[in-house]
Amino acid sequence: DGRREFFVGGGGGMRVKEVEVRRRKWARRAVDKFLRYFLPVGFPASVGPGYTEYTRWRLSAFFFGGAVGVFSTQGLLMAVGVGRQSAAPMAASLQWVIRDGIGRVGRMFFSQVGTGFDAETKQFRLAAAAVLNLSCALESATRAVPQLFLPVACVANMAKGASTVAAASTRGAIYRSFMRRENLGDITAKQETVGVAGDLAGTALGIWLSRATHKSRELTLAAFCLMSVGHLYSAYREVKGLQLSTLNRQRAHMLIKAYLNTKAVPSVADVNITERVLNRPWLDSLHAPNIDLGARLRDCAPDAEALSYLLRLYRREKYILTYESTRLKIVLRSDAKSHDCLKAFLQADEFWARYKRTGVREDRNRGLLEESYKSANQMFPKFVSEADDKGWGTSSVLLRPIGRRVAWGSALGR
Repeated sequence: DGRREFFVGGGGGMRVKEVEVRRRKWARRAVDKFLRYFLPVGFPASVGPGYTEYTRWRLSAFFFGGAVGVFSTQGLLMAVGVGRQSAAPMAASLQWVIRDGIGRVGRMFFSQVGTGFDAETKQFRLAAAAVLNLSCALESATRAVPQLFLPVACVANMAKGASTVAAASTRGAIYRSFMRRENLGDITAKQETVGVAGDLAGTALGIWLSRATHKSRELTLAAFCLMSVGHLYSAYREVKGLQLSTLNRQRAHMLIKAYLNTKAVPSVADVNITERVLNRPWLDSLHAPNIDLGARLRDCAPDAEALSYLLRLYRREKYILTYESTRLKIVLRSDAKSHDCLKAFLQADEFWARYKRTGVREDRNRGLLEESYKSANQMFPKFVSEADDKGWGTSSVLLRPIGRRVAWGSALGR
């Protein structure tokens, strides 16, 4: 009960020792109770590494985001004429409803990104913050062009809707990375509390800033830009601290390249630290070509001789890798799984390493294909085993193949 502790010891006989302890100070109890609103049960053992860092910067992002939101709302209200006797309430209300409707349409269209939110979690989370700031800037600008309120506000709200979808859709992958027990719901609830607390504090700051700067557009612009920069920096630090064990295209390339160079699989922390978030994140790798994963069979084998050769070479595989028209292309069989995709990527990087030394740009480089395939067969079992031991999720990779598949061999059911 906070006043006595009982210790049970063994060692030849049972003994119980009662120790008097001082009651904790009320301030410490109040702090512990307050922290229960923000930290999952069992913290820190119940969450993964980086949780505290992520929570700190998420709180900061919501704080600055709340302040930015005040300026955008103020701009919208002034644009529709709130506070002016000449304003038409019905017209203003109608424009506001149309604006909200267009924003919902933006959410609906952006949901088509699908598994991209799981694969490129960091990039989409940061993009969501950037788009949110852009939309808030447009909303704030409506006060300068009230006659263009409807088109500008609709575009801004559509962008804000897309930002909301991106931010909400990446949370699941982020929260799962922190799970060390079956406590996804607890982590989600605590992070929502963190977000609400940061947003409320930021809103209070935004109100104070808007009242202090409303007489000067220059000061208002400076305050908005300062809060926006704070929001973007916090969002960047928020995602840089994440340690995701899922293998998207970039992390898979980094993992494979390190293994080819050192014959050792790097840790989850090491790869996440060096993962590109701002420097051309849309590229699979800065040192290898983008791979057409899920290519058409006719693009990989334009004639009967090429098709016959590839089917012989990959007769035991559920993928076909080829170098055709100066691009690496991978055809996936209809029953290909995550390990098949990962093995194809391993062979692709091995092929590229050899190609840079002896490859011919306008040739199909079949000799290199055969050598890289033989090498991938030898390395893949050990590579997957070491990756699993390091905590990488190789059983469900997120390489985002194009949806098309091809049936050949046993996949035809013959």
